[in-house]
Amino acid sequence: MNEIEKLTTEVRRATNYQANKKILREKIQADLHMACNGGLFKITPELYAFVSTWRGDPDSLFLEDTYGNPIKINQQAFLEMATEHYQQVMNTWHQQYAELRRIRRV
Repeated sequence: MNEIEKLTTEVRRATNYQANKKILREKIQADLHMACNGGLFKITPELYAFVSTWRGDPDSLFLEDTYGNPIKINQQAFLEMATEHYQQVMNTWHQQYAELRRIRRV
């Protein structure tokens, strides 16, 4: 394989890596959505921080879901579900990203 072919192969591999990395991130962002009490919430660090620091009545916390609806949630139950869901999605992302990086190096 001559130098131009090697360079072309490396550029393609890098381009494919960046495109696949972007696609994987978009998929993970969609996977961060969680249903709770008839609402659909995207679990973000900001939402998690807000719910975990809420000092009002834990049984009557209203959150706006992704469709703009106010949904009543139980703070503790929501935090437990959100923690489990977020960590599961992040673990999946980490594993798939590591696989992408491994393929890129091959």
